[in-house]
Amino acid sequence: MTNLETIHDTVLAACSNRLTLSPVTLKHPFPERPPRTLGLVKLDGKVFCSEKLQRLVLFTMQPPFFLKIYSTFIRPKIEYDLPVFSCEVVCMGSNKKMFLVDAHRTGGDGIKDHSSFFERLLAIRDRYPDLLRFRKVTGKGIQSVFSQAVCQVTIPPDMDSRAQELFSEYLAAYLDLVSAAEPLAGDDLQKITTEFEAYLKTVVEHDPGVKGNILLFGKRGGIERALDIFYGL
Repeated sequence: MTNLETIHDTVLAACSNRLTLSPVTLKHPFPERPPRTLGLVKLDGKVFCSEKLQRLVLFTMQPPFFLKIYSTFIRPKIEYDLPVFSCEVVCMGSNKKMFLVDAHRTGGDGIKDHSSFFERLLAIRDRYPDLLRFRKVTGKGIQSVFSQAVCQVTIPPDMDSRAQELFSEYLAAYLDLVSAAEPLAGDDLQKITTEFEAYLKTVVEHDPGVKGNILLFGKRGGIERALDIFYGL
């Protein structure tokens, strides 16, 4: 039976098949463990880039309680005006997982029309009514930036394979979008850059990845590390 805990293998295989990935050298070691957390929090991760991707982040964290978190984040270079792709798998003991996958714009309407891409995601999601029975969406905090195609469910172990299938279809659609993208320049690039800066304010205030880094390294150090890891800033 497919296990969502192998999701990073799925991501790396799919992306390596479509893109030439290169490891990224960050401002700080990654994964980095503050001395006070040694032996308490287990961290692992990899960060890549490519011709069109600013970041492909695969990050795993196991806090000192019965959780294990697998995060996937793909941010294309800003000049391509593409949505970001994100996925979270939170293992809550042996009987329950929270699974979330989405692609969403980084603020504003951008320049390019990606409506056909989001319609494709919605059509994919509609083919999984058995999975959507477990849907959990609040619309608060970081969820305010999610697209209409977001899939967030809390599922029992026997639904892992269906979640993996939906995830693979979403990722394939997203990689098709990346492959076809052409860069912007001039006023168009300035417009999406301004929109992205506004989006970052929501990320810093609400994103779990930023909050986790703040918890480990304090506000200033945490924000600096999170923006470097996930956005190349």
